[in-house]
Amino acid sequence: MRALLTPKRTADDQIEIPVETPAIAQALAQTLRELNLGEDVVAGLESVCIRFHPSKACEIATRLKQDVKLSATSAEDAAIIEVAMRYGGQDGPDLEQICQGLSMSVEAFVALHTGRVHKVEMIGFTPGFSYISGLPKGIKIPRLAQPRSRVAAGSVGISADFTGLYALAGPGGWPLIGRTEEPLFDADSDDPFRLKPGQRVTFRAI
Repeated sequence: MRALLTPKRTADDQIEIPVETPAIAQALAQTLRELNLGEDVVAGLESVCIRFHPSKACEIATRLKQDVKLSATSAEDAAIIEVAMRYGGQDGPDLEQICQGLSMSVEAFVALHTGRVHKVEMIGFTPGFSYISGLPKGIKIPRLAQPRSRVAAGSVGISADFTGLYALAGPGGWPLIGRTEEPLFDADSDDPFRLKPGQRVTFRAI
């Protein structure tokens, strides 16, 4: 697949490229890394950001004006990953309030969440944090008014219509629905984070 890019300079050392879907963002980011364009390439949900040395600005802009053949992402072809998790209680302190806002029981929400195949769209705002689509578009969960200073590793949150997995402990503003004990990060591995953009995920209640 080829793409005609419309890059936008957002800083002396940064270019942002709008895209139509998260899948295209991931494919484009992979392509740009393979082409060694920029010092850092970050894929978002609706754009790809390239950070570069200012001396390379003209070279990169010229290259991006050409159509680019997008690399295929392999994660989408991988087997579905099952994540076993505990819903509610101390692990998911916001679940009951979320269900009240949705006018559904906790049991109905868990059935909805576990009954679908989800997809990792991107990794952001902390290392290994997974933005996972798959919930019905009618579900829109707002972020917490006051973010937590520390969220345990393995915590599972909901914001807008995304599920978010915290691979590492850290601050977070997503309402928490549960937690998994499965390892999402292995410091001794060459590929330390378990989840990758494009991977399909299912959740199982334990």
